[in-house]
Amino acid sequence: MTLTKSASLVLKAEQARPARITESLESFPPKSIAADSAAELLLAYSPWARALNEVNLHITVRPEEIAEAVEAYNEVAHLLVAKLHWPLEAISILPQGSASTKTLIRSPIGNQKFDIDAVCQVDISEIDASDPMGFFQSVGDALGELEAEAKKRCWNIPFPKKPFYLEFTPSVPLATVSAQTPSSIAPRYRAAQRYQATALAVADTPTEQWKTSNPEGITTWVDDTAKRRLIVELSMEAMAIDKRADVAPVPSQEVQIIDTLRVAIRLFKRHRDMCVRRGIIAADVKPISIIIVTLLTSCYEGLADLGRTYNHPVELLDELASLMSHLVLKLEGQYRVDNPTVDGENFAEKWNQDGGARYRAFVAWCNTLSADLKTILALTDPQEISKRAREVFGIPAPTIDDTGLSSIGYRTPPATRPGRGLA
Repeated sequence: MTLTKSASLVLKAEQARPARITESLESFPPKSIAADSAAELLLAYSPWARALNEVNLHITVRPEEIAEAVEAYNEVAHLLVAKLHWPLEAISILPQGSASTKTLIRSPIGNQKFDIDAVCQVDISEIDASDPMGFFQSVGDALGELEAEAKKRCWNIPFPKKPFYLEFTPSVPLATVSAQTPSSIAPRYRAAQRYQATALAVADTPTEQWKTSNPEGITTWVDDTAKRRLIVELSMEAMAIDKRADVAPVPSQEVQIIDTLRVAIRLFKRHRDMCVRRGIIAADVKPISIIIVTLLTSCYEGLADLGRTYNHPVELLDELASLMSHLVLKLEGQYRVDNPTVDGENFAEKWNQDGGARYRAFVAWCNTLSADLKTILALTDPQEISKRAREVFGIPAPTIDDTGLSSIGYRTPPATRPGRGLA
């Protein structure tokens, strides 16, 4: 049988890891629980599930903040229409990155902004496809009154009175650009066949050329992978939490623990941020979110391709954490985390340009994550489990505000520069 790329990565990672994070889960479910007793199995895992779900709920971005992002999208769209005289129907502004994959999280610092990534797709007939930099700059000029700042491939819009800043990437459909300027895309950045329909061209300011991008493809990959059930059929309704209505165009960020891939991405991103707070890794070399998303989704996909199943989401979280650090490829001395939607793009490219600083930070974070999860999963008293989980993920003891979510009381550190959309 021919193995998929993700399945091969998982098999390699299983051979490389010394052991699972905690042997305590190897013997689950307890022998005293009948194999068909779903209720007892859920009960046995409930202290850990409840503690991790408490973290998951706390780091969820509030619905009213998502609603503000919707307003910001509309403001940007109408400004482009007014300044560039583009018809409104020629512009499509969509969430990308964490906002679109439902893995957006709150900062561990109470008043620090989070970033909302957005991509602006423009009808090719409205622009000169042979001039990517002219297109990029025209968008920036139109957003001047919003104090937009140019980044590598996007414009950062600070929105001073909002709880977020917007990373705004102008783009055009890749197929339309290719038809007019076939030599303008770097040959090593081609849209993967599976995701060609959603591929975009974005202006790459360092090269002053078009570059292939596919945020919708990434979202589709994560969505499709997350739907593959690795948990044996239990009475999962017992783990359900109330849902809130989605807020368009930014998806609702409510995620249940049974949605284990997204919960893993969110929890691990939060743990990474806490490792920066704890001084374990430096902020300028911390693993960027797209690398975490890619490694975890590849791992989940590989486990599904191999037909692996787990008794409970806690078991699967343990598995994902123990395998993650061993999924990074090193080929001809170069670290690789391949973009599944753009052939040739390496999300870990900077890891090969800094003397190994980013890779060492990644390993240090993974080791700390494993140690912290091992501590949590070795506990048996529900109160101790909850206490340790709150400490590890930066959730204060249960002081509940009027929104139903705890607020974090850390001292605010010096301001840091926002990321570059995928960070």
